[in-house]
Amino acid sequence: MRVQELGYVVIGAQRVADWRPFAEDILGMSTAPGPNDALYLKMDERDFRLAIVPSETDRLVASGWAVPSQEAYDSLKNSLRERGVQLTDGVAEELHLRRVQEFFWLHDPDGNRIEVFWGPVCDFKPFVSPIGVPGFITGELGLGHIVLPASDVDACYRFWHETLGFGLSDILTMNFGGQAVKLRFMHCENKRQHSLALAGMPSPAGLIHMCVEMPSLKDVGLALDRVMNSNMKLVMTLGQHVNDDAISFYFMTPGGAFFFEIGWQGVLKDWDRHTVFETTLPSYWGHKFVLNDPQ
Repeated sequence: MRVQELGYVVIGAQRVADWRPFAEDILGMSTAPGPNDALYLKMDERDFRLAIVPSETDRLVASGWAVPSQEAYDSLKNSLRERGVQLTDGVAEELHLRRVQEFFWLHDPDGNRIEVFWGPVCDFKPFVSPIGVPGFITGELGLGHIVLPASDVDACYRFWHETLGFGLSDILTMNFGGQAVKLRFMHCENKRQHSLALAGMPSPAGLIHMCVEMPSLKDVGLALDRVMNSNMKLVMTLGQHVNDDAISFYFMTPGGAFFFEIGWQGVLKDWDRHTVFETTLPSYWGHKFVLNDPQ
């Protein structure tokens, strides 16, 4: 396996300005202007982990996956080309936004744009939250995880696994809206239980949800209070997942295109000792879907 972490996410927004209070007042991240009217969301020593860019629709633009070195980058690039995968190098303007040495991009079978990069460029200034949030769990674990739509989950899984080298963490088959939905949770070369999930459901935004992890249950509870005291819509109540033991809740992002999850204490895995399993129960407790609740 060569991909090290989920390094960044680029999100398109019709109203970029709406993400500033969302980031600062709800998430507790700091913000800074980026090139071409973009907004950077900072959650650790990196200059940004989320880049919000102007767009005609609210959607995921790309997920950025890090490799540890130029040698690893060149090796993966050559391997993909040998497999006949169509790759496109990032141009100067894109590099300027992403603040990396190099990146190339490709699509998975469902059209999700994947960017592979090496060498983040940043000033390594410490993260300082505008509302006193102590920080987020990142470092070698990456920024968190994303859940991407996949009309053919098995085909997308084979691509991410056989072509990009991601490992299978677990499988979930659940009832969603009266239909059985399959999700495959996958990991890259770190101990986070999953950095990616592929979900057999549609999403016009190209993203089901993304998640960041906080250092304590207290931090998650305070974030939940901030959501409940704001005009943001709660999607799922506090609960604990079966696959990674994380305690989390979900709420709507600006523009209403996808969900945001804030969690705590996701299990760290020793992949040499891991046994892949399938569960039909997404959560031990909680995680009640309340988005359309009249209350």
